Amino acid sequence: MYPQEGPPVMRVPFRIAALWIRVVLLVILLWGAFLTVLSIFPRESTVAELQAALRADQVTCVIFFEGDPVRLRWSTGPLLWYSVDRVTDAARVRRELVRESEAADQHPLVIWRWTSNQNNPRYPSWPFQVPFPGAPWIVGGAWLAALLTMLGAGQPRWGNRWAWFWLFWVGEVGAILFLLLEPRSLWYGLEPQKPILSPMRGGHGCVLSICLSLVGAGLAATGISRAIQALADLLATVP
Repeated sequence: MYPQEGPPVMRVPFRIAALWIRVVLLVILLWGAFLTVLSIFPRESTVAELQAALRADQVTCVIFFEGDPVRLRWSTGPLLWYSVDRVTDAARVRRELVRESEAADQHPLVIWRWTSNQNNPRYPSWPFQVPFPGAPWIVGGAWLAALLTMLGAGQPRWGNRWAWFWLFWVGEVGAILFLLLEPRSLWYGLEPQKPILSPMRGGHGCVLSICLSLVGAGLAATGISRAIQALADLLATVP
């Protein structure tokens, strides 16, 4: 009788490493999504308040939205964001913004964007536009790593690759859901999990991605901005 062969010794260490990589990528994406959501729901402000904050060396980031009308969005930290919806004499404000930001001891991050691209995104741009120094490289890299994992790993459980492709591209949160659920739900750790009886196909993923986009817009319209601002105020008071 031949001795029975056991499972490969290196499989479990590789699975543990893959699990920790998933956790790290998920944390990075959640961090980037949180900062992005905070920047999307700013408080109302004025150009004079921005200039006073620049002179006081309190501004950490300024987003200049080119378009008609020109808009400004600025922050005094990753949690506190302000906006100026209609900027009169945009050329003068632009010159003063550049001059005062260069004169500050700690140069704020200045981002130039176009309103038309914001209203009609052709790809999930938020991982590559997180308004924090160095964050677009980190969060965008995590998003690309999740996408490559989805395309190159084994067959996903919850849906085929076309379904996940739509969730990545249109649903905006596909990368976060993929890292949370594939190849097994993250809370299962290394334990085996039963297969899904009816996994999503491409059409199902497309419909779900559209629904997720509509739900996100609906939440924003029903007052999520106030909840986000209240949370930002609470976090800002923590020493």
